[in-house]
Amino acid sequence: MTALVQLPLCRLAARSLIAAVLAGSLLCGCQQQPAPEPEPPVRPSTPQTAGPADPAVRFADEAEARGVRFTAVNGEEAGNLAILESLGCGVGLIDADGDGDLDLFAVGGGRFADGSCTPVAVDDGLFRNDGNGMFTASSEQAGILRGTFYAHGVEVGDFDSDGFSDLLITGYDGLRLLANMGDGSFREVPAVEHGIASDGWHSTAAAADFNHDGHLDLYCVRYVDWSPENNPPCVVQGHRDVCPPGEFRGVTDRLWLSDGAGGFREAATTSGIVEGGKGLGAVAADIDLDGHTDLYVANDTTPNRLYRNGGDGTLAECGLVAGVALGETGEPEGSMGTDVGDANLDGLPDLWVANFESQSFGLYRNFGGATFEHASGVSGITAVGAVYVGFGTMFLDADLDGAEDLFVANGHVMQFPTLTPLKQRPLLFRNLGGGRFANIADTAGDYFQQGHMGRGAAAGDLDGDGDDDLVVSQTNEPLAVLINTTDLVHQPLVVKLVGTQSNRDAIGATALLTTDRRRLLRQVTGGGSYLSAGSRALVWGLGDTEKPLSLAIRWPGGELLELPWEQATGQFLIREGADGAAAMDRAAGGD
Repeated sequence: MTALVQLPLCRLAARSLIAAVLAGSLLCGCQQQPAPEPEPPVRPSTPQTAGPADPAVRFADEAEARGVRFTAVNGEEAGNLAILESLGCGVGLIDADGDGDLDLFAVGGGRFADGSCTPVAVDDGLFRNDGNGMFTASSEQAGILRGTFYAHGVEVGDFDSDGFSDLLITGYDGLRLLANMGDGSFREVPAVEHGIASDGWHSTAAAADFNHDGHLDLYCVRYVDWSPENNPPCVVQGHRDVCPPGEFRGVTDRLWLSDGAGGFREAATTSGIVEGGKGLGAVAADIDLDGHTDLYVANDTTPNRLYRNGGDGTLAECGLVAGVALGETGEPEGSMGTDVGDANLDGLPDLWVANFESQSFGLYRNFGGATFEHASGVSGITAVGAVYVGFGTMFLDADLDGAEDLFVANGHVMQFPTLTPLKQRPLLFRNLGGGRFANIADTAGDYFQQGHMGRGAAAGDLDGDGDDDLVVSQTNEPLAVLINTTDLVHQPLVVKLVGTQSNRDAIGATALLTTDRRRLLRQVTGGGSYLSAGSRALVWGLGDTEKPLSLAIRWPGGELLELPWEQATGQFLIREGADGAAAMDRAAGGD
């Protein structure tokens, strides 16, 4: 079974009759809706290797200096040792006031009522950006009040299609929808108005337009059936400790389709959502490049799931046959954070997932048509050792060389771990080209030299210089704001997409930049990382003599726009045109 999930189906069919039978039986459910043929893969870009001319990638934690003072808490001082405490919190990057820069929303977590195991809410935090990466605490001015539940995650999106980004907050037995009023303030939308049931434990959410009606839907990831009454004592390695997820039953995720006016209706049953799961992460993107937005769900100790979109709101689960459900050994893993990016520069989106200790983090190489193989070993990912518990993670081009790198925030979930430290150093994998990565955390700055209780993480340009910075939420530790201080030899090309016929956030869009040397794929995603929402601007870095030729954009739904392109640097905004054309203007702050 291990070999079956690690090799592309085209190879399996030629090698084994058993594999052919398995593929046939599973594919019948995976292709319940006919879809356009995916674009053929392009030739991989010429491999590169890091050399003396490459800049040393560096980040500096400047949270305190930039006015961000916030700590997410989990209530562990109560001594309950509840699995609820292990998830931590996320962060969201959002242009809350419409001034064109990224503000910061931090989820606060929760505590326990005195002398009990009953979770209670704490304050979240909103920090406004002055345009240069300096922040001011603004929760009270924005009307963001304390919620009613123990919170974990945040998703950002224009859910009511009014031109302003809203906030969805997830947590234990609760969901909050905060509608952006357009003046920098937020209104909490009553449950009776938004229609999203909030019962059960919601870890995270991913926004996307799954049925192509032009409005954002919500995939809500749910974890296990823990409750204050179902908090069994567990002894691990001689200590009472947080119970592992195996002690609990997984609960089924939910899909909510938009009504077009900011409300939602449940569609999990009719859309094909599989029961159970123990989900912690999810990313929505066009994974098979057929114009429809698919979904990858990272589950904790149960198989991960890949839902291919039939184009009408139906989702067919095919993680096993696609080769992305299990780990390198053919077993389910403890998966948390996840993202999608083109790791080997072949024009196809690859999948990435951060896992538990004693497991390799998973890099799944796409061979086209949503068939993958586990590539962590050959890519150099496993060289760091299986000693990390990974959470917030994402692809980002930290050094602006055109090849996306990988960041991972780490930290244990148990109070008394025996194999690895409680606080763990983050990882920063530099993309060497050709599908190879090397961990460069040792030289990436002081923050990377220390252990942390890392959880949610988001990437985006906070200080307006064009490269991506990082924000990391840490349990019972101050939020980290990591400013990219790399002495860059390349300049950024930044493109923001705005949908008009498709969803305004353009989630599900793909953009392929062709130069005289290579073709570089970027995607606008929903969800991703862990409990967090990063910037949706698309960023490329090009060499000094590299000449861009064209930019091809496939909007959600499949409409293709091909533009001649000469700009190697700068920030641009492309708005989807009603007649298939697009107006392109310099992005001078907002759209």
